[in-house]
Amino acid sequence: MNIKQVYHVTASDQLLAALEACRTAGGETEIVLAEGDYCLASALVLDAAYQDLVLRGEGRVRLLGGRQLKGWQPIQSAEVLARLNPAVRGQVMVCDLAEQGIRQTGSFVSRGFGRAAAPSHAEVFWNGKPLHLSQYPKRGEFLTITGFAQGQMNELEEMAGIPEHGFYYDDEQPASWAANDDLWIHGYWSFDWAQSYEHVRSIDLETRHVRTNPPYAVHPFRIGQRFCFLNILEEVRSPGDYYIDRKENKLYFCPDSQTASENSELLISMLETPMLKLEGCRGISLIGLTFECTRGNGLQAEGASDLIIDRCLFRHIGNTAVHLEGGERNSIRNCTIHHCGDGGINAFGGDRATLASCEFALTNNHIYRIGQWSRCYNTAINIKGVGIRATHNLIHDLPHIGILYWGNDIVLEHNEIYSVCMETGDAGAIYSGRDLSSRGNRVCHNFIHHLGGVGLGTMGIYNDDGISGTVMEDNFFLEVGRAAFMGGGVDFVVKNNVFVKCYPAITADSRVAHTKFFWDRAYAVLKKSFYEGASSWRKDSAEPALDASQSPYIDRYPELAEIDRMFRENRPMTGAARISRNVFCSKTLFRYFYDKRDENNKKLYDDCTLIEPTPAQLCAIVDSRQDVQMEWSAGKGSWLFEKNFTAQPSDFADAKWGDIAVRQGSEAYEYGYERRELSTIGLIEGDRDRNPPRILTSLTYPYKGERTLTLAIRNASNQTVSGVIQLHTSSNVKLKLDEVPFTLAPEEEHAIVVGNIPAEDEFAVEARSELPGVRPSRA
Repeated sequence: MNIKQVYHVTASDQLLAALEACRTAGGETEIVLAEGDYCLASALVLDAAYQDLVLRGEGRVRLLGGRQLKGWQPIQSAEVLARLNPAVRGQVMVCDLAEQGIRQTGSFVSRGFGRAAAPSHAEVFWNGKPLHLSQYPKRGEFLTITGFAQGQMNELEEMAGIPEHGFYYDDEQPASWAANDDLWIHGYWSFDWAQSYEHVRSIDLETRHVRTNPPYAVHPFRIGQRFCFLNILEEVRSPGDYYIDRKENKLYFCPDSQTASENSELLISMLETPMLKLEGCRGISLIGLTFECTRGNGLQAEGASDLIIDRCLFRHIGNTAVHLEGGERNSIRNCTIHHCGDGGINAFGGDRATLASCEFALTNNHIYRIGQWSRCYNTAINIKGVGIRATHNLIHDLPHIGILYWGNDIVLEHNEIYSVCMETGDAGAIYSGRDLSSRGNRVCHNFIHHLGGVGLGTMGIYNDDGISGTVMEDNFFLEVGRAAFMGGGVDFVVKNNVFVKCYPAITADSRVAHTKFFWDRAYAVLKKSFYEGASSWRKDSAEPALDASQSPYIDRYPELAEIDRMFRENRPMTGAARISRNVFCSKTLFRYFYDKRDENNKKLYDDCTLIEPTPAQLCAIVDSRQDVQMEWSAGKGSWLFEKNFTAQPSDFADAKWGDIAVRQGSEAYEYGYERRELSTIGLIEGDRDRNPPRILTSLTYPYKGERTLTLAIRNASNQTVSGVIQLHTSSNVKLKLDEVPFTLAPEEEHAIVVGNIPAEDEFAVEARSELPGVRPSRA
């Protein structure tokens, strides 16, 4: 680029002056920010007058939407100390915010499913890590709803509690708290895919009845659903907890003594507006900047085009890190995004009425710990529109969905996704649904592995409620139940994928032809949206009016003509897919070996011991249709199943360490499988400034004899890495170690026996870590 004018700045006021000069300079300009912190009291706004401007950071450049706090000290108030747990009274610090000129800390608002985005409450960060708002039970644990005051029938035809009348719980801890008119609850009130925060109106400590203030939960209260209490001084119990008394304007927090020093940094988020707002500008490049510690969005672009966001860091963002809406040819690449209250990247562009592409590219980004407050449907990447690509991203450690997409001609390729849906159920690593006009979408050559899930569990690629035509090709799935899920749609392609330890690997149904629950009206809703565009499934939908039976839809996607005929003839909508040339290897095959050289198909080995096979065992091993599960009126559908191959662990490059690329010489190639590389999925590290380590884990045990469980750890990075592996188990497993610290040089491996596992087959052990880049494993 031929730079006509370069401005070098070292402070916030200089940055503001340089931006004003660039607005009227004309031509290409660049602002170089020297290393340091740039505190923002208000949003930086670039309007349509800004063209061809580069903002570049040199070294560690932080744009801060918060304030640094000083002067914290041990608590002197006897009244406050009496409310704290004796074990931490000497550790909890107090910081008088009013003395530092901070009068507004941002009140809590009801946020979550069915709520519009609003600026977050003030959050606190200690030495670059978020402190945790005090809660009960502690993080990762929940109480359950035990009853409700007044009920009504829900959509599942069961009785549930009317939100206005509250619910009951069974726990004695709330009786130990002082009165608190800023007490909140967070819960999954009806479903494991919908949560919200509600302000507590009252608690009857005798009957244990909770009532909330408006706007009330979106869904009714179901018995057994999860919730917790938040914002309680008495529950500041562990290092990393905090509580703000908004009446007294004081912060109470328990610092981590291991990271405390005279140079410790304590930040509080303040700014409610986007840190940087781009309105109709063109040719803006943001390179090497950090956006940090704010209550609103990090960057918000509306109608901006030719935007490049490269090698930036977004962290500790109250709402969404990057929100793109409108414009063309915008690119977010090589960025790291983590710890956001709402989403990571929202990319909304293109014209669904004309099918004009926006040509957005979201490439080579590392995104994790998103949805820290609004837990559901606030995803690492949220796509809506036409012509958007998300490629080579690494996504992990999310409570809900990894990539959410709606629209046309969307490409999701070469992404690695693991440890998502960790707090939710009936969700997927990649999700879309409920729109028959959403066509031309490809979800190909991704590595999806080790998902979480509660209740109804999770899926790998989740095609929900009638969405159709998705091409799922060349993907790798490891330890993912219902890896490719087709919920009632047609024209699916499931081809050349590898499924290892996935049960079932593929699930399909004809739910729209079903007649139970709300499916009797689903047909009419899908028909309306097909011809009119607006979707009544999503109340926040702002889709344009469109008729998918007319041009340009019928021209670009001629298969929609059959959907049109189906509706006009009032025929039921039954599922359909082509499932071909996939490779399946169930967990059973890691124990049992079938000797294919035996023409009589009778030699079966159980952990190297020859046994007499049962018909069920042979069926599970030789028939890959066992990896496909049909549900909900699936018998009415059309499923073409051809040239699929049942593999064994020896067919893969290194199954122990999760390398499930099909090795050269495997019989799978004789069935038509086409070779795809696993190693080219995920981050392109050479294009990035900062990369997470790559630590592999493996859990193994003998199937017979003494059932010792061994954890192996391998450092596949080019740097020495230290961390801790946590072992999470089912209730019937008691290990001698529940965490394993490690320090490994590049390419070094370490193995340790962590305990014994029960003789029964039903148990669960998972190894994972808080350290980004550690790949989980399961036994």
